[in-house]
Amino acid sequence: MTEQADNGDSRPPFARQYPRTAEIDRLLRAFGRGDYATVRLEAPKVAAEATDPRVAAAARDLRRRTLPDPMALYLMGLALALLAFLSAWFFLHKH
Repeated sequence: MTEQADNGDSRPPFARQYPRTAEIDRLLRAFGRGDYATVRLEAPKVAAEATDPRVAAAARDLRRRTLPDPMALYLMGLALALLAFLSAWFFLHKH
């Protein structure tokens, strides 16, 4: 749940500079609910159809925030490579 600021703003801190439009508010509500699939699907549409560059930038930023962390992907790949190596080592060497 997002904490309320003194001014009654219920937006997360990173989104307070976003323009106030119905599309961005709808994306922020989906983001707040954890409905990242909706954000991933709708944000590119909002960015493409936006006439205000600030709305397009906000939609792209929200979309970017739903992507996996690059470091987590790297570490997952490293763990899988280590698992494959150790499994191959175990099965190819005599015990």
